[in-house]
Amino acid sequence: MSTPRTHVVPTESLPREAALWLARALQDTLATRPRASLALSGGSTPGPAYRALAAQVLPWERVDIYFVDERFVPPDHADSNYRLVEDTLLRPLRLPPSHVFRMEGEREDRDAAARDYAAKLPPVLDVVLLGMGEDGHTASLFPGHPALDEAEQRVLAVVGPKPPPWRMTLTLPVLRSARHVLTLVSGAGKRDTVRRALAGDERLPIARVTNSEWMLGLPVANLPGGINDE
Repeated sequence: MSTPRTHVVPTESLPREAALWLARALQDTLATRPRASLALSGGSTPGPAYRALAAQVLPWERVDIYFVDERFVPPDHADSNYRLVEDTLLRPLRLPPSHVFRMEGEREDRDAAARDYAAKLPPVLDVVLLGMGEDGHTASLFPGHPALDEAEQRVLAVVGPKPPPWRMTLTLPVLRSARHVLTLVSGAGKRDTVRRALAGDERLPIARVTNSEWMLGLPVANLPGGINDE
């Protein structure tokens, strides 16, 4: 198995470099297609990247925003991924609601919410931004969880190991079929997990997203061995 393409940048440059990568991927899509779909993740690392992305000059009226995962909380909750994206990207860009397809985490029937979101997804997502936890999870796909083996359903309601436990997540078939995928990672504490993932350790959910490029904001002295620094 070949090592995925990786980009190693100083941690302080990570938001800007991630924003430039996403902007290029969207531009490439829009060069040949009338609209582009962009699926976003939550977390402390993507937030600053979204602020930087909001400063990119793009035909945003041709971009539709989707979500990789969401906690089952109201959209104004502090733990809501939608709220993060709204604060950092949607509001600065003043994107109309018709361009934003959020996961409805406030719904009581979680399985129905997941089915309804699957119906909203395009057949193939154009651009996806992923993160990675220290345990190697991505989206709300956790090590050892049965959701990793899902081959038919595109969106699932799952229980994660951290509160709030109930989540909605895209499944691996959706992530693997996307045209452009970037995994964004910062923090030297994730060094060993990055090494295992790039070596193809499929016990880590992120390692199963084999079509992803990686962008690492790690100190040079702490880089995992064998990474192709581009």
